[in-house]
Amino acid sequence: MKQKANNFQAMRELNFYQQAAVAATLLERMLPNYQLFAEVTQTGDAELPRHILTLVWEWLTVKKAKINFEKLSEELDAITPELSDFDIFGVYPAVDCATALDMMLSGIAQQDAAEFINVAKISQATVARLIEHDSIDDDITTEAELKKIVREHPLMQYEMDCLAELIELVTPVKQFGREERQMLQNWVKEQGLTNLGMELNNTD
Repeated sequence: MKQKANNFQAMRELNFYQQAAVAATLLERMLPNYQLFAEVTQTGDAELPRHILTLVWEWLTVKKAKINFEKLSEELDAITPELSDFDIFGVYPAVDCATALDMMLSGIAQQDAAEFINVAKISQATVARLIEHDSIDDDITTEAELKKIVREHPLMQYEMDCLAELIELVTPVKQFGREERQMLQNWVKEQGLTNLGMELNNTD
């Protein structure tokens, strides 16, 4: 688990806006999880989270952008699925995405960078949940064994590598403008995968 802890610590050492940029980029990789769920179940609103994340980028890159984050948080809450209403696995990544996006809004509104770290933690937790779900039929007898499987799984390794790479990308950036936003969103497109390893069709 050491590498995970190191990633989070490295993220904590970034400044407020650098941490926000990492969290926003991670959310780009989580967004399709909600969108797919909304489309499959015909519930929620596949467009609203994209709209909110676009406004988050605007806040990050356009100084003095006037955005009502409290109102956005209320709108997001209204389209967050209830776990008990669905019996498909996809509801979990969808809820995780909405929760992480809400934490992003809270971090901005409260000027609390700890919420940006929470976005990274939720993204990893989503990956861990999928690996555990896929391992349900395997002969795993102890929690330690399951943790080892999760930690060493290629998808978790990829998630941790992505976070490490993102931290490296934003470390030299002193100010975020449209060019830096483009660089980070292009990075997501180049990866071509969500945090759950699903192919990205379109991240616009």
